[in-house]
Amino acid sequence: MQLQIPVDSELNALIEYDHEFPFFFSLDNLDEYYKGFVNWHKQPTIEISIVYEGAVHVNILENVYTVEAGSGFLIMPGFLHSIRPTRNHLAAKYFTVIFHPKILYGSQGSFYDLTYYRPWLSSNIPCFIFGDEEWVHTLGSKLFWVKDHYCKAPQIRLETQRLLQDVWILLFEHLSTEQRQTTSKHDTKKIFDLVDYLHEHYSEKFSLSDMARNVSMSRNECCRYFKKMMNMTITEYLTEYRLSQAISLLETSALSITEISERTGFCDVSYFIKTFRLKTGITPKAYAASVKR
Repeated sequence: MQLQIPVDSELNALIEYDHEFPFFFSLDNLDEYYKGFVNWHKQPTIEISIVYEGAVHVNILENVYTVEAGSGFLIMPGFLHSIRPTRNHLAAKYFTVIFHPKILYGSQGSFYDLTYYRPWLSSNIPCFIFGDEEWVHTLGSKLFWVKDHYCKAPQIRLETQRLLQDVWILLFEHLSTEQRQTTSKHDTKKIFDLVDYLHEHYSEKFSLSDMARNVSMSRNECCRYFKKMMNMTITEYLTEYRLSQAISLLETSALSITEISERTGFCDVSYFIKTFRLKTGITPKAYAASVKR
């Protein structure tokens, strides 16, 4: 089964955290993800990733950053993003530590929150990229220690917290909150409104005019803006989302291929089968059989 990050209607990642210690890590190989990339999502946590083989494109709204092996990236909470492979590398593998910022500062309003975290959050900068430098090697070694030793034992949690704070100090010392141009909150809200509209109406016959009218934009302006922010056209995104919903139904329901086609907004079952096969390499029927064995 190909991986996909589960999301709700607002693209919030549906990941279960340990509420006592909201932290986890993952080793990601984009070859294992549906269509070879991590789907669009956002979450209330900090993501710090180190690429250890190949290279990836980090897509954050209208910005695209290329990160190669030995380099890394930090994604701040609440920003819509996806991870894709680059064309000139065969592999795209990276290690990610994901944790709630309260592990860093303890409680909201504390000295550490106001001094070392809140300035970054208020800068509205979605992503920081760091290159193959000596301090990055030190950061990576600390993250890999966490990967190799983390467990739920209290003493290991304490060490994990200390190392994450050490990592944050390195980032705080070497990255400037002025290194990236910010994306305005207005732009962020507008793209979420467009995405919300698509998620609400994906099962219906799509009308670009209705979508543009819903956000007080012209058709052409709507298309240009969506392409700029999401690095794909509205049609491409809608097709991907419909296919993701179809895959979910194939995995969890006993509906027929025709019923799934109708429920996910495809004009007819033949087009659904053709599109599904073009994107995944197999037919919907074959996919359903493979996941229900």
